Amino acid sequence: MIKPWALTICALLPLCPPPAQAAKKMNVVFLDICSARADHFGTYGYKRNTTPNIDSLGKRAAVFENAVSEGSWCLPGYASLLTGHVPEVHGLYTNLPAKKLPPFESTLAQELGGAGYRTALFSGGVYLIPEWGLTRGFDEYNNTFSSATADRTPAPFENNLAATLSWMKKNKEQPFFLFATIDNLHVPYQSADPDIYDRGYEGVVHSSDVLTVPFARVHNGEFEGRENMRADVEEFKSDPRHLKHMTAHYDAALKGVDRLIGNFVKKLREMGLEENTVLIISADHGEMLGEKGLLNNTQSLYEPVSHVPLIVRNPAIPESSGKRFKQLVQRIDLMPTILDMAGVSKYGLGLQGHSFVPLLKDPASPWREYAFARNRRSIPYREGDSMIEERIARDKCWKLHHYIYKPKWELYNLCSDPNETKDLAKARPDVVARLAFQLVKNMEETRPHQPGPPTGMARPVIEASDEPRN
Repeated sequence: MIKPWALTICALLPLCPPPAQAAKKMNVVFLDICSARADHFGTYGYKRNTTPNIDSLGKRAAVFENAVSEGSWCLPGYASLLTGHVPEVHGLYTNLPAKKLPPFESTLAQELGGAGYRTALFSGGVYLIPEWGLTRGFDEYNNTFSSATADRTPAPFENNLAATLSWMKKNKEQPFFLFATIDNLHVPYQSADPDIYDRGYEGVVHSSDVLTVPFARVHNGEFEGRENMRADVEEFKSDPRHLKHMTAHYDAALKGVDRLIGNFVKKLREMGLEENTVLIISADHGEMLGEKGLLNNTQSLYEPVSHVPLIVRNPAIPESSGKRFKQLVQRIDLMPTILDMAGVSKYGLGLQGHSFVPLLKDPASPWREYAFARNRRSIPYREGDSMIEERIARDKCWKLHHYIYKPKWELYNLCSDPNETKDLAKARPDVVARLAFQLVKNMEETRPHQPGPPTGMARPVIEASDEPRN
């Protein structure tokens, strides 16, 4: 026991050692690439050289090989990331009618801000404008999306890159959380050289209507109308070279995103931030490029949509560098993981995911056997209560699909059939029954059984302004 007089003497003598300083908190940077399917990244096995910078980063980071999106579109994906709850809880599940994040939710930005972090959100997409409530808790907010653009095209990351870097430089002396969405990969697949992988093509993909969400909806048979697109849809379907060129546009946009991320990481290093910053690269959902006869992400939870990249570099956990993880990781796992990395309590939040920090430290740590995703959207331009409702349950190899608008289950063995080409539901009713039980069990465990916050949220609710803090 230290005597009081000893403390007094130390206070007067310069030779006494200074008290131990608390470890500096790690910064957290999250780059979320909208519409990024994992299988078009080199680090996930793609042969076309689309992602050399991200692949290089992956060699110094943890790469999760089986990360699962929350659903097939942006709003529930962002909301689940920023709340740690499934869509049935946070309620941002459908876009018609528009909803707002409920008052009982506390966002990742609010929790980190309350622990002394500076927080910033930079985006170019419609689902991160303040009307949805997801800007809650961010000190700095910048969204370059404009509703005046044709078919509500998201703004590319180039529009935000300088401001993002400037904000980091300004706040680098204190711990910060930066969340930035990269929207270049959303249709129309924006890049400086869209034909880089398919020179000389002249065809319907170059029509201004084709690389749009409405075109994908007509192509996928979601609704009647848009008669002006019928001819383009028929032309597109008439020759496989059109889909090939659309895929080339997608890959060109991904290559452009990779260049931007490479520049971002270089600037991070030049600012002296690389070794005290957790860098996470992931995606809210992927993109269909003709699989199952579908385009874009307007429906389905097949692998091109549900299998997303997840690359995590945490210098504070050097043993995770260069490791690859096969465990099933979900979108709702990211908030508890980030809070753990930042040393911030999760008490009273009722989080429904799990921190994978123990996995980063020891890949043999216990982990879940099953993963789930869900998707529910209203179908525009159809009368009545028309909904797309979809759910999946999967384990290491098997993946079960339940679509409310289809008459049967679908079952695929991803270990032998990663492209989901052979439906084995009739051949393996035992696997269907097992995964169907897990799907229903998960629905019952995660959805609220009465109005209000989920079980486990113990703290008193404090009404907060939806406006970003300045």
